[in-house]
Amino acid sequence: MWFYRPILLCEVTGTAETQIPISTQEDKPRLSYKPKSSTRRVDRWLDFVVQIAGSAPVLLFILCGLFVWAFIGIHYSKTDEWVAIISDVQAILCYVFDSLLMRQILREYSDSTTIMAEIKSRSSSNSRMFAELKKRLGQDTTTRIVNMCKDEPLQPLDPSLKAHSFFARCMIFSATVFGHIITVALYWVAIAIWLGFGHSCGWTNRWQLYINDSTSALMIFVFAFLTCLRECYSKCTMTCVDAIFRTDATIELKLRELNQDQLPNLPEIVSPRKEGCFQTAIYYYADLIGTLVGIVILVLVIIAWVAAGPIFNHDRTWWLLIGTYAGLVGLFDSFVLRNIQAKVHDFIGDQTELVRACDEQIFADLSMPLPPLSTHIHHSLTHRLSRSMDKISSHLLMVVAGLILTIGCIMASSLMHWSVTGQLISNVPPSIIETFFMIILITGQNDADAKARIELTNIYHRRQRLLSFVVNARGQAGPARLSDAPASL
Repeated sequence: MWFYRPILLCEVTGTAETQIPISTQEDKPRLSYKPKSSTRRVDRWLDFVVQIAGSAPVLLFILCGLFVWAFIGIHYSKTDEWVAIISDVQAILCYVFDSLLMRQILREYSDSTTIMAEIKSRSSSNSRMFAELKKRLGQDTTTRIVNMCKDEPLQPLDPSLKAHSFFARCMIFSATVFGHIITVALYWVAIAIWLGFGHSCGWTNRWQLYINDSTSALMIFVFAFLTCLRECYSKCTMTCVDAIFRTDATIELKLRELNQDQLPNLPEIVSPRKEGCFQTAIYYYADLIGTLVGIVILVLVIIAWVAAGPIFNHDRTWWLLIGTYAGLVGLFDSFVLRNIQAKVHDFIGDQTELVRACDEQIFADLSMPLPPLSTHIHHSLTHRLSRSMDKISSHLLMVVAGLILTIGCIMASSLMHWSVTGQLISNVPPSIIETFFMIILITGQNDADAKARIELTNIYHRRQRLLSFVVNARGQAGPARLSDAPASL
């Protein structure tokens, strides 16, 4: 019987492509990494839509739209319908970007976990062949080879800014600014200033609509920016992964030539974490968002909203309804996004540690010292504050708080019979909080990318050292001198 399971609760299997020496096959072995495409057409289409949404033209289009809205608003800002319509459009756009961002995060989990599984799959074969090679060389020759390669210079993995386009460099620089703790503080200072004008403005609906539209406009920009930023980071990560796979595959190929080994690489299975009931429920909800089911539901709600227009005489209450719905759902989704982002990054970090353990075992078997670790981690006060805020905002209890807040807004609006003021209760606080969480998502993404770059660099350096050992071993003794019984299929 078939049971639906979200991707975060499914096993991931990865098998590194076996590098058979050229002499035994017609085609040259493929050393580079090739991302795996989904077997389902709908998933491929969804990934394509996400890539388009994270492109530079879409971000520039969003920016131009916001500028046009600001200039037209100079003339129409006194019109209640204009303010309500813009609020609705912004809420719906943010709702759509919620689903796109969740799709990106789930894709990152799937791709990164598969990559780590393939690296471990190849490491298992390499570990076996290194042990056989050491046995044939003998301890003295092995020690001499280790001394020859342990001090060789290591090439950097970082593709450097020169490898990025001008747009990508601008995105990465801007991310460090938008994701800084000072930017978050300035955001709350602006909210405090708005609150300070509440008394002089009479705490009116228009006073609330001003901050609702302002935060919604900022939120649209942050959503589009974060989607584009994640695509830039993803391309950079794939460049690093490709360099690691090329080196790792070269090691495997040379070891097979030396050992006359043709045993295939075995599959590596990555099991999901065991989670509690509430976290599991969040995974199911996140999977529905990431498959864009939420957007389908939104379309149905919009159809129902349009059909209900004559009943409300298309008044301001009716205009705000769709924005209120999208805003409330977006509020809860922002808490879920932050939680899922942290869970995915933690799990990928665990898999990276397993790869490190496999590498350390190979180095220990060869009695070879590990290369120096790359640890470019900042320990400034602002960085520590950012990390603390990042950890708190992603906690499971914050999702519970988000759910309670969403239900509270619905109850408050219901008590006020969903009037304009009642709906603003379900619009303004969610908009302020959701915008804050989107800025925090940039902070979390910057931190995760920095850690991933360090870990990938360390993996790459370890493979450089192992490749150096294999090259020097080849010079000491070729296949003819290592003529023990070859491994066979």
